[in-house]
Amino acid sequence: MSDIRILSEALSNKIAAGEVVARPSSVVKELIENAIDARSSLITVEVESGGQSLIRVSDDGTGMTKDNALLSIERFATSKLQDAKDLFSISTMGFRGEALPSIAAVSKFTLITRAKDEDSGTNIIISGGKVLSVTETGAPIGTMVQVKDLFFNTPARKKFLKSNATEMSHIADIFSSIALGNKYVGFRLFSSGKLIRSFASSDSLNERAVKVLGKDLSAHLLEINLQEDNINVSGFISTPEITRSSSRMIRIFVNNRPVHDRAIASALFNGYRGNLMKSRFPLAVLYISLPYDKVDINVHPAKNEVRFFEVEKVCNVVTLAVKNTLDKVREAFYSVKEPVKASKPVEFKKPVEPETSVKAVQESLFQYSGKSNKMPGNIKLKNKQAVPVNQVVSEKGQTISQDEIILELPIENVDTAPGAVKKEPEVQPPHEKKYFIKGQVMSTYIIAETSSGMILVDQHAAHERIVYEKLKLANEKSVVESQTLLMPETLELGFREAQLLGVIAEALKDYGFDIEPFGGTTFIIKSVPAIIDKKETAPFILEMIDNLVDKKTNAIKNQWLDDTLMLMACHSAIRANHNMNIKEMEQLLLDLEKCSNPLHCPHGRPTMIKWSKKDVQRMFKRIV
Repeated sequence: MSDIRILSEALSNKIAAGEVVARPSSVVKELIENAIDARSSLITVEVESGGQSLIRVSDDGTGMTKDNALLSIERFATSKLQDAKDLFSISTMGFRGEALPSIAAVSKFTLITRAKDEDSGTNIIISGGKVLSVTETGAPIGTMVQVKDLFFNTPARKKFLKSNATEMSHIADIFSSIALGNKYVGFRLFSSGKLIRSFASSDSLNERAVKVLGKDLSAHLLEINLQEDNINVSGFISTPEITRSSSRMIRIFVNNRPVHDRAIASALFNGYRGNLMKSRFPLAVLYISLPYDKVDINVHPAKNEVRFFEVEKVCNVVTLAVKNTLDKVREAFYSVKEPVKASKPVEFKKPVEPETSVKAVQESLFQYSGKSNKMPGNIKLKNKQAVPVNQVVSEKGQTISQDEIILELPIENVDTAPGAVKKEPEVQPPHEKKYFIKGQVMSTYIIAETSSGMILVDQHAAHERIVYEKLKLANEKSVVESQTLLMPETLELGFREAQLLGVIAEALKDYGFDIEPFGGTTFIIKSVPAIIDKKETAPFILEMIDNLVDKKTNAIKNQWLDDTLMLMACHSAIRANHNMNIKEMEQLLLDLEKCSNPLHCPHGRPTMIKWSKKDVQRMFKRIV
């Protein structure tokens, strides 16, 4: 007697059902997709007990004749494929011919359908895969499928179902996703007789996106649209200020089919790069349209995974579409019709003694980074007034004695000879600017007025963005300055960290680092970028390696250099609790404005918060 036998049709249908029908939401998905393929204009879904006791899907599509209805409940019977070549150019939602027989095998199943040219409809009743009756019945044009007692004959499967509320949430989620992908079809979802979700066929994509993502987000959704060759990417993304802690609110559609695709999600994140904080996710509804023969949807029985034949090309279009949209937002942020005008100049200076005045001149010559201890030499003093000044270091690194330092003091602070005519300072035309500095609060935030309201700038995040873009430009031109350590520093690492540093040490030379192996897992640091504080060298290297050691994909090759620039910028930027004078603040905002992404630091934190005049009036209840 042979140990190998052919499975019965009933058993093979139950096994197939395990792949196609995982839970009630799977049934809803398959039935809605069939209704869409039938060219329906309105699809109604009714469920009870989270779909465990009843699922009913009705449509006004083309319907089926009696013969076609009987064929539809047979495995691998479909009207959507003719031969093998059709499998590589699928334009319908369904195509496998497995859904109806798989569902009928694990439920009490009823199919009522009527074609347009038929006088009566067909009623087929099946229980656990066994056909109980086939009769004529009165019915409207279209199809109604009713599924009762799902998994009644497979108790092992039924016990893995969750609570009614959980299963209902899965149904609502897949229902909304399909509705987002098919805007010309009306959808209604009822739970225990109560209308839960409704999408009219006249709804725009924006209206549907708002219904799914949340009405409070309507003002924070940005439309994207980009056509490259035969690939079109459109849809909506949230502004960087609106994020979630998971990627659940990212909906991806390929030729109107809702899918889960990690490559497309990664391309979306790359478009947001530098605009999102770590572990935060945007909200998005992405529609990707491309020729049907350029994508394979025959990957999994659930049909929620795809494979692109030109995945890199598709991902590049997605990234570029997102990036272009965010760039336009930044341009709109800085587009000001009129420069800010102060009715009366604000006086920040007070009369000071000559010694203090010299100190003020020194501070004004320092960079706003607050890290430089250098001053330009060869500064002349018009009236040769003796000024006590400590020794300072010139740009060339030479120590200048007190006698060699000649400072050009403001003329109003210099006593002129008796009878001399006091020369009035030349009045320069006011520089038109988009903001007017009001001051600094908490030694961390800069307050500025714009023509449309006011902004609060985080000085560390802003300077970090500025330094990052300057470093990136310098790196592209291979002009990163390096400083040799007087006393080389040793660095002890773990085995894995040492292995990684050994791989990237050569590439780090382009950034001004000279790090060599010193035996075992020890390295010696000989030189570092001039912008890095010597005291922070070891912590910087350790932090850089920690950021890289957990990455297991090609991101190490593609992104670690950029991550290193971000880290260098963070270590070089001015810190919080650093006092700045008005000139420094003005220069900081001016430099920030010139950046390609002035609204976020390289790590995605916002550099500024903006309030319009209406926002401020609302906060003070002047308007409602």
